[in-house]
Amino acid sequence: MEPLIVPPESAAWGSARIDAILGLAEKGLLTPDELARAGDAAPLAPHPAAWRRGAERLLSFAGIALLAIGLIFFFAYNWQDLHRFAKLGLAWGALAACVLAGLFLPAGGAAQRASLLGASLGTGMLLALIGQIYQTGADMWQLFAAWLVLMTPFALLARSSASWLLWILLANLALGRVLALSMGPLALFDLSERDSLLLFAALNLLLALAFEAFPRRLLLTPRRHLPRLLALLWIGPLATGAGMGWFGAEMRPLLPVFVAVAGSAFWFHYRQRRDVPILALLLFAAIGVLGLGLVRVMPDSFLGFNLVALFLIAATGYAAVWLMGLLRQGEGR
Repeated sequence: MEPLIVPPESAAWGSARIDAILGLAEKGLLTPDELARAGDAAPLAPHPAAWRRGAERLLSFAGIALLAIGLIFFFAYNWQDLHRFAKLGLAWGALAACVLAGLFLPAGGAAQRASLLGASLGTGMLLALIGQIYQTGADMWQLFAAWLVLMTPFALLARSSASWLLWILLANLALGRVLALSMGPLALFDLSERDSLLLFAALNLLLALAFEAFPRRLLLTPRRHLPRLLALLWIGPLATGAGMGWFGAEMRPLLPVFVAVAGSAFWFHYRQRRDVPILALLLFAAIGVLGLGLVRVMPDSFLGFNLVALFLIAATGYAAVWLMGLLRQGEGR
């Protein structure tokens, strides 16, 4: 049986260790005294204060989201009956209320962060309302870009994962809409598919580096959710382009780019962070790219097909075992 490693004083058991300890106790492999000693070393269940904080966060952010949705439906139902000044006044009032609440509520509290998220949502709603009333003719990327710029102070002040998640979504939507303008007969500029993949990967990689370098400045309680999401958003385009590089000359430069960037990211997240989800993304992306390379070089035959299948089974199996080993060590949480 794996020895019970007691965490340092004032630390907490990780969720994986709590599951393991309680599982051993249920199987009778831990005596009541041993279970009690584990509970004395660090709590095996959340403290009531933690439940209250979680409920406060859930209710605050759910309340803001429901208010924003309700206001949108109110405008949609009463659009013909409301004067444009009434529409703008309601939107401005909602935005001002959220901003004032965010400025005067206790700093760092769930209510303040939820209010600032409401201000971010209200900013976009107001911009969309102005565009609809006055028919400004602005493209969607301009709306997203303006929304992004105007909500940035709220995100920096809130230091909330929810606000930054909205910011990341808007950044990717704005870039996607700009890149859409490079396609079709009325394209304003010419970008290849390779350039588009590189731009998406570069944007999200830069954002991921920002969250790695300045976690305390950007988030009140730094967690790994946003870096992991951003890792998915930059690994995906790079791996897609690298896989396509085996079959076309245009995408071929992405192969060395993927090797260099993914290799550096793997070293960093193994040596410095031990972030298992990001390591898993990198490993399985690399296996996918290598698998496509084997498809390219193997003969189109029953033997070639089975060799590729055996490689994929063996590589993914070994990667899964290695990653589970990291999790059992209590790493990557």
